[in-house]
Amino acid sequence: MTTATRLTSALTPEAVRTYPRIDQAGAERLVEHWHTAYPAMRTILDTVITAQRRAERPTVDIPRLERVRRELGQVDRGTHRVCTRSEPFFSPTTAGWLVRDVIDITHVGHPQAAAIYRLAAELADLSVEDQPPGAERTDEEGL
Repeated sequence: MTTATRLTSALTPEAVRTYPRIDQAGAERLVEHWHTAYPAMRTILDTVITAQRRAERPTVDIPRLERVRRELGQVDRGTHRVCTRSEPFFSPTTAGWLVRDVIDITHVGHPQAAAIYRLAAELADLSVEDQPPGAERTDEEGL
């Protein structure tokens, strides 16, 4: 017997609020974007991983995509840890990198591509505050 893959999102504003630089309204907006994009990202990853496992010569790094799928699931459940000894914590930077990895394998014409790009934009806006010293934006980048 096979079990159906869960294609709904469990991320809550409370889990997002473990990131201290987001207010309730911002957390709710991010969760709305996440709930729209997560099922599509999961389906895309499942489809690509399955197809690449069957391919004679895979064209992607399958273990990397499996890690992305696993960590996206952890972010969705609110159990992602930046390191093994830390408490579960929402990191827009980490989530943004994971979403970017999904974008890398998503055709721009995919029906849910726009939702994934909107989520990436929300995460990018939050991640600006996490930039390390020396990585400040320049005038050309639009301060």
